[in-house]
Amino acid sequence: MKQTDAKPTRTAAADSAGPAQPSAARAAGMPPAARGSGAVDGLDDQAALSPGQVAGHIYAFLYNKSVGLVLILLAGLLGLMGAIFPQMPASTRADAQAAEQWLEQVRPVFGGWTGVLRGLGVFNMFTSVPFLVVMGLLAASILACTAHRLPVIWRASRHPRTRVTARFFGRARLRSHFTAPVSAEDAFEAVCADARRHRLRVIVDERGPGRNAYLDRNHWAPFGTVFAHLAFVVVMAGFVASSLTGFRDQQFTLTVGYPKDVGHGTALSVQANSFQDTYYEDGSPKDYVADLTLLDDGEQVASQEVRVNTPLSYHGVMFHQSYFGVAAVMRVADASRAELLHDGVALEWSTSDKIFNYGHTTLPDGTVLYVVEAASGQVGTGIEPGQVRVELYEGEATTPSAEAVLDQGTPSAVGDYTLTFEREQQFTGMIVRRDPGAPIVWVGFGLLAIGVCMTMFFPHRRIWVRVTDTDDGALVQLASPDRRDFGFSAFFTDMAVRLSGRMTQHAERTDADA
Repeated sequence: MKQTDAKPTRTAAADSAGPAQPSAARAAGMPPAARGSGAVDGLDDQAALSPGQVAGHIYAFLYNKSVGLVLILLAGLLGLMGAIFPQMPASTRADAQAAEQWLEQVRPVFGGWTGVLRGLGVFNMFTSVPFLVVMGLLAASILACTAHRLPVIWRASRHPRTRVTARFFGRARLRSHFTAPVSAEDAFEAVCADARRHRLRVIVDERGPGRNAYLDRNHWAPFGTVFAHLAFVVVMAGFVASSLTGFRDQQFTLTVGYPKDVGHGTALSVQANSFQDTYYEDGSPKDYVADLTLLDDGEQVASQEVRVNTPLSYHGVMFHQSYFGVAAVMRVADASRAELLHDGVALEWSTSDKIFNYGHTTLPDGTVLYVVEAASGQVGTGIEPGQVRVELYEGEATTPSAEAVLDQGTPSAVGDYTLTFEREQQFTGMIVRRDPGAPIVWVGFGLLAIGVCMTMFFPHRRIWVRVTDTDDGALVQLASPDRRDFGFSAFFTDMAVRLSGRMTQHAERTDADA
């Protein structure tokens, strides 16, 4: 439907009535300010809702159970998408060119949807705006539900309901009654004394009928749900902190003897001084260890032998030993003979047919250098022992702009560069990560453990007692609405049997003394 112009228009009737309006306004006694305002759309009126009312509506929306359930389902769906779809490494996201190369690798799988999925944040789900918004709303919902429930739990714990109807003692899940040949006062005192001996809290209700008491144990246990809810919020905050301010590089390669910058906004650089790998007699790896030296802004700050389960840690940055292999040490100079690269290129990849091993690195001007060698035992590949093939790629090109086979130690002109394959050298592959949210997550797990233990191992148990006079003595009634389980059912039954037996024995001793 075509949209019409919302601007008011004058009608013939309005024009005819125009001259009479001022006098009509004066006749109606309207104040001058009202006469001249002409506010007919309500935009100049006072707001109908105060900020407090708006906050109240938001609060009521967040603690609504249906809203919480929807947010949980959305968070689960987004998390599932993050697990199903490949996630772009953090180090790749920081480099626009590397990100485009990564997208080209997944484009054959997703085709024309690749750009759409990237725009929606599917390839970096756990740092995407939809995920963070949903997790933020879920955290707010949990906090609102907790804040809404906390006063109820507090009142139930500190000021429980002590008075129940007579019908309750006949319909409760657990119930028992017996008549004792003692007075109601003596029976009631015996019940209270027995409860205190068994570490039950006793609250006496004087309102009647009869003598009434409320008994419970672990009255603080319901607060376990508060700890559990807070735990989820704390854990989510930890994950978000790690996602936004941390990093994880799972393919950080160090050629032995060649320092490398860590990057990711740090001033750290690290060098592998040596690498040693040992094996069992059957050929399986026994141990591999890298001797690392860490520098911060050029100053040595740490030196350590790093093993798989013995990482190097410095100011929250962790270096974990992960894998190792062979690198080709390359020297690259531009047309002016300025050195662009003198480092090892880790040959950490293999072609699908396992004939070649290769690796790549990006030169300062954005050109991508691929280094290829024949895999161990492969012959007739065109690459002899002591040789490597190099390929240069410009931008997003899929075909090399220049390529050549290099002999070890011989500089060769390849395109606009001079490349030298110096030698092979071992490299060690590290996992480098900074996880600032880890301590927060551990605090959350601690709160969760406390909450679960309070709820599961120290459940809140309640018993209502009523003692009334009868012709045969005192009628003692016990009842509890709590869930049946073996431990509490046995305790409840034992309590009734124990009280009945003690009161009967007390009456018999009294009669014998008389």
